[in-house]
This record gives sequence, structure tokens and C-alpha cells, in this order.
Amino acid sequence: MSMRTIFLTKLLVILITLTSNSQSKVFSITWSYGLAGGSKPSVTALNEGDAVSMNVANDLMKYFIENSKLDFKCIYNGCQNRAMVMSLMLQQKGIKHYKVWNFDPFKISIFNSQDALDVDDILGLKSNKILWDFHVAIAILAKNEETSKIDTLIIDPAFSSKPLKTKEWLSLQNSPNSYYTFLDPIWYNFVTLAPGISFTCSGVATNLNVPMCFPYLLTGDFYEYNSYNQKLIAEELATNDQITRATFEIINKLDEKDPRKKNISSVVSDYNSFKTMLQSETQINGDNPFYSYLSDYRMGYKNGFAFWTVELQKLNKK
Repeated sequence: MSMRTIFLTKLLVILITLTSNSQSKVFSITWSYGLAGGSKPSVTALNEGDAVSMNVANDLMKYFIENSKLDFKCIYNGCQNRAMVMSLMLQQKGIKHYKVWNFDPFKISIFNSQDALDVDDILGLKSNKILWDFHVAIAILAKNEETSKIDTLIIDPAFSSKPLKTKEWLSLQNSPNSYYTFLDPIWYNFVTLAPGISFTCSGVATNLNVPMCFPYLLTGDFYEYNSYNQKLIAEELATNDQITRATFEIINKLDEKDPRKKNISSVVSDYNSFKTMLQSETQINGDNPFYSYLSDYRMGYKNGFAFWTVELQKLNKK
């Protein structure tokens, strides 16, 4: 067996340690190849001294929902960006935490069948479920003053206005075979195998011929957050803001029988296409159902992007 074959075989299987529970499986990443500039993610154990009270945990939920300016209704894309901003805000408050990552088993091994995370569309623009291959949120330790018990609670306003226990959070994603892990909050995103991508491993560029039918497997490599990520985060948060805004200002005010309701919903809920439309200076075709609103929403996007750029710069100075 060639070294290349051995390398690819190891990479596809992924060296992880698995522990089963009643449904989803918790795992630890024990190896990575340093692919695409990534590295093996760390996890620093939190202890009793890092736990907050339940009152503080509930106050954090209220803060994120009411005062953080983050949008938790548009959940088509960018959970890693919301989680990163939330993490920076918690660091500003001096609250230690993890990020909890949940993955479709299809991303863990070629031996797993697909079981995508699926959730309802909060905005109601899509008739079908929203499918994710991963989701990430904030996890803290909280102490119950009455029992002195310390629980790991998930702070994820996309699902609940109250902190959730890990099993509750997992169950809301409707993927009983998922794999989840807790990592230090510095880890922003991860590397996957994808068709046509060239990786650099140990300083040597390698082209891996991954079949198109293969899932985008985790390699075990993660990227740390840094200032270079700010532009992408600001772009995606600004796009989310405009999608939610269009839902409440336009779509929800149209009669169910009005064909514009379905047509505009289709335009706005196509995340990548709508983001490109907002960023472009090119006028769209007059037949586009969003034509008459575009100028206003491009300005809204521009203002939102400027706002989040400044906010991220502030958070990075702390």
C-alpha cells in the first residue's frame, strides 16, 4: 500500500475517539494533518469556579436576544459567525465558555449514512425543513443554587429563549445519529475534504481526487479566529439582518393569495444569491420580484456591514 493511499485512508476514517450516549455521540478530535493552514483544535476543561449562576445564565440569554443586535431568526447560514460574535461578547464580560459543535454523521466517516440536522424555518419562507451539515453554539457551566449541581447549558437563541441542556439542544436538531464535541471558543471554522481542492500538508501541496459523491468529511483541522475573519462575519450578519427585515416589512404584509409573497420569499430565502444581490452594484432585471425594493435593501446591507465591522473591531480590542 502506497504512502498516499495510507494517508488518504487515515484521513477519510478520521482519528477520533467516540463515546456513545442515548442518541447523539460525543467525540474528541485526537489528530489532524495540518491541512489548509488548520490545526488540531484544543479544549480546555472548565471547572466549578468557571460556573455562573442560573440567574446570570438567564440574563445572558436575555442580553443576546434583546441587546446584542444579533439576528437569530435568519438561520439559513452563518451559525459559526453568530457563535464567534457571541463568544467575543462573553470574553468581554469575563465569562468562560466552550463552543459546542454538532455534525451530520456523514461528515465524520464514509461509513456513516447521512442524517442531516433539520430544523423549521423560523421566518417561514421555506416550506421544507432547513438542512444543516453542522451547527455550532455557545456552552457555559451554570450552578443550580438550590441543588449545587453544575450543568452544561447551551446558549442558542436560534432555538430557545432559555438556556438548554445539551440533550435538549441536540434533540431540537432532529439528527439522533449526529456527532458533537466541545472545543475552546477560539476555534472559528473547520477544514473539510471537498472535490477539486488542493491541500498543503507538511509544506507539500497535494491534490486529492475526492469523488463528487463523497461527503465533505472533517479532516480534524480547525481554523482559529483572527481579524481576517471580520469581513466575512460582517457580510453574513448584514445579510441576515436584511433577510429578516424583508420578511417582516414586505413578505408578512402580503396576502397569502398574492403571488408576490411566494416569489419574494423565494428570492430572499436563497441566501447566497440574495447576498450577492445586496453586494452588487449591478441593477437587476425589472421582472425580478424584488426589483422595487432593492435600492433600499442594498443601503440597509451597506449600513449593517459598516455597523458590524465597527462592532467587531471594538470586540477585538478588548
